[in-house]
Amino acid sequence: MNLLLFGANGQLGKAFRALAESEAFPLGWTLQALGSQDCDLSSESALRAALEGARPDVVINAAAYTAVDLAEKEQEKCESINARAPALVAQFCAERKIPLVHYSTDYVYAGAGSAERTEQEPHEPLNFYGASKARGDEAVMASGCDHLIFRTSWVFSHTGKNFVLTMLRLGAERPELKIVEDQIGSPTYAPDLAEYSLHALMRALERKLEGKGFPSGVYHLCNSGQTSWAGFARAILPNTRVIGIPSAEYPTPARRPLNSRLSLQKFIHTFGLTPRPWQEALEVCLKKVKESHG
Repeated sequence: MNLLLFGANGQLGKAFRALAESEAFPLGWTLQALGSQDCDLSSESALRAALEGARPDVVINAAAYTAVDLAEKEQEKCESINARAPALVAQFCAERKIPLVHYSTDYVYAGAGSAERTEQEPHEPLNFYGASKARGDEAVMASGCDHLIFRTSWVFSHTGKNFVLTMLRLGAERPELKIVEDQIGSPTYAPDLAEYSLHALMRALERKLEGKGFPSGVYHLCNSGQTSWAGFARAILPNTRVIGIPSAEYPTPARRPLNSRLSLQKFIHTFGLTPRPWQEALEVCLKKVKESHG
């Protein structure tokens, strides 16, 4: 089984590459990982050449334009990577009858109220990034290919650029931090996201082999439990004073949803796996950060 991964150098891409070198990766499976330096996703010809050259049995699209605020200005670039590229990849997968694993975001929802979002709720993005990701999701669903779309939130890791590493840096520089407290969501550890995705893919392929059909659809996938950005910061920096502030006190070019609570019930029911709490994942992440810094 040859897996082709786009987004090799992002948090999730690095997690997949590490997973592919571990005992958890199925025997006989291979992972070909492409980063932005290997394939320009905004170029249709480059993307098509990469797909045809790799001859994959499964495509994993972990690549995305994720600069949420900058996307308000760089709309064409954001749209090409988040919407048009997934549409082309999905078309390729449909033509060759191979599955596509694609990643999406809590930002496709408006984030009203305080209830957990379900996958059936309409797309009502508050910013261009969320709108581009929603269009990418819709293109994948419309393509007719076997697909698993995993909508995740607040991804962090021990490598790359993310909230955890930013807080650790700021916590070493300042005695107190002001962090937004009225946005609620689930921090998601990139290695967990990769591992749970692989589990789901294997179960989906088994179901198809058994004649039960590939369980195509959208699934929320994040670590379990919810917190605010300020609550997340307090867990990262228990010895630093964290002052919670409303979003209005920290204006950004792109609006963020206040409620990013995602129901995991569909994923749990379909794939028989319950993601661990974000607090447990954070402990592992902080330990790895400490190890990597000597």
